[in-house]
Amino acid sequence: MADKHCQRSGDWRDSPFFSVIYDYTVKNAGMPTDMGTLIAYLLLFAITWYVFLWTARFLLSLVWPVIIVVSALFLFRFLRTFQKEDMEDMAIQALTLICDTVVSFMGKTLEFLMGLLE
Repeated sequence: MADKHCQRSGDWRDSPFFSVIYDYTVKNAGMPTDMGTLIAYLLLFAITWYVFLWTARFLLSLVWPVIIVVSALFLFRFLRTFQKEDMEDMAIQALTLICDTVVSFMGKTLEFLMGLLE
């Protein structure tokens, strides 16, 4: 009797893999709810974000040695091109620009805070 039942309905072991997975899912998984859909989307987002970050880190690890070598070449060429006096002038100019930017930022911040206190 059991053999006739298996022959009529077909044995699941003879079915294609995806058909078995589909049948199992349809029979055993509940209908999605709003919370289930939200969880599925959040999991999909997290997995996609992880794959994106892993890919970016992998590509950066491949390119990072090239960036280091090119930076060193530019630095050596830069140091060889300018004289000591020129380097001192550029350093002083850069520090002046940085200090002016910091003072301007602090002034704007304090001006904003004073405006809030009035």
